[in-house]
Amino acid sequence: MRRYSIIVLLLLAATAAFGLPGAEGAQDLDLSRQPVQITADRLEADGIAQRMTFSGHVVAQQGDVTIYGQALTVFLLSGNREIDRVEISGDVRIVQGERVATGQKGVYFHREGRIVLSGSPRVHQGADFITGDEISVFLNEDRSVVSGQEEGRVKAVLHPQENGQ
Repeated sequence: MRRYSIIVLLLLAATAAFGLPGAEGAQDLDLSRQPVQITADRLEADGIAQRMTFSGHVVAQQGDVTIYGQALTVFLLSGNREIDRVEISGDVRIVQGERVATGQKGVYFHREGRIVLSGSPRVHQGADFITGDEISVFLNEDRSVVSGQEEGRVKAVLHPQENGQ
């Protein structure tokens, strides 16, 4: 169960680290104690290669966070059951309430506490959004970096809140 809790971190970090309205509360959630439910068309576990791959219409859900993709692979460190990294690919969509992060690939690097969303990544909440070539979230440092797109620019659109909220 602990292995799959990392998946949720991908969801939370991808949406929480961009300073969008309402994002600050996501860091306070302790979803590690909640069950993770993963559904897919197929599961392949390879003990020698130390990995498990869920494929075909993958849906991973924990608490109020849901990840969608075509393939999700959990890589374990050789010789033990500790997670090295988790990769999800193919029309990745991470949803938590109104916050949605999309891209073609997401990778969570466990030891570094870093999440990278790539392949036209976009995070939006309501009308606010941010895009770039790559979005990196450093969980242990409470910071994120959005790298420029092909033309070298990051784009963010933030709308003022009504009534000073």
